[in-house]
Amino acid sequence: MNGMHILALTLNMKSLVIRLIKYLFPVLLFLTVFLLNIEQINAQEDTCLNKLKRAQELFDNGLVEEIPILIEPCLNSKDGFNKEQSIQAFRLLIQVYLFDYNQDKAEKAMLELLSRYPEYELQINDPVEFANLYKQFKTKPLYSFGINAGLNVSNVSVLEHFSTNSLNDLDSKYKIGDFNSTFGVSFEKYFNSKAWITLAAGYSSGGYQVDEKFNSNRELLTFKEKMQYAQVPVYFNYAFTNNKKFVPYVMLGGQFAYLLKSNAEINRSMIDKDIESSGLPMESKNMTDSRNRINYSALTGVGARFKVAAGYIRANLFYTMGFTEHVKNSSRFDDKENLFYYNFIDDRIKINYLTLSVGYSYLFYKTVKKVEQ
Repeated sequence: MNGMHILALTLNMKSLVIRLIKYLFPVLLFLTVFLLNIEQINAQEDTCLNKLKRAQELFDNGLVEEIPILIEPCLNSKDGFNKEQSIQAFRLLIQVYLFDYNQDKAEKAMLELLSRYPEYELQINDPVEFANLYKQFKTKPLYSFGINAGLNVSNVSVLEHFSTNSLNDLDSKYKIGDFNSTFGVSFEKYFNSKAWITLAAGYSSGGYQVDEKFNSNRELLTFKEKMQYAQVPVYFNYAFTNNKKFVPYVMLGGQFAYLLKSNAEINRSMIDKDIESSGLPMESKNMTDSRNRINYSALTGVGARFKVAAGYIRANLFYTMGFTEHVKNSSRFDDKENLFYYNFIDDRIKINYLTLSVGYSYLFYKTVKKVEQ
């Protein structure tokens, strides 16, 4: 390798190193700043934790004058205490103020504790004075926002049968539809801890199947319909207990639903294998225009919620009973292919649904001092 090659290789290596530094420098700078911030936060947490330990030692020894100065800055700092440490600090601070007969500051600290952590409950080792002050405050839920998802199955109520043949010979059976999905969002307004109203909005699919035997039970017609709805349920909830951890409740209300789309599959086949016929082919149809787009239902059910951090995981089992007829009376005989080719006419029906849903609600609370009687 001559001198020119060595020089060229050296220049290429130098250029490569410069390019690597150019691209890696921002990354190295970001990592350095990030690590320094983490170290600073950890140092601050360690400092506040040490102050909390020191404050507890002072309290145990009856030296309470310096405790507020030690822990209040950490309580008011964004990066001071974690949740458990903050609760411990508030408990300590409230006891200090009660010890010094400073009722106003003790009440202010208790209000701040319950405002920050509304799920706080009395501990076994809480002093009597602390417990008495705690009982002077009331933390109540105001409202919550939630998301939910679930499954439903349909049940059809038949008001009147129709057939191209004699109704005396009609063998018609409605089957429970397949499992269908539902999901949405909800808003709950609380009157108190045991009563609230829910306004929700979401999407739901549904469906049903009807089988009709005719021609002396030699032929089978199957009509299977799938629907999609936008729905707005509104219902009142009443809980059986004030327990904060587990709350069973009942629901009663109504639901508005708007039909987005309806598709059906119709098929006619031979049951009697001795007859050499393959029946009529399955056909897909858009049924939306022949269905009532606006639907109303009554809603009732039971549910339970489980406390998780600042909200609830909940499970609801409810039944919606349709008030609106599914098929437009004015369109019942419009589908000539169904009428003359498949010999099928829509019955007068209402559709009901059994739904199981699960979801999560985030609660917003308000803490107030009870009015003395």
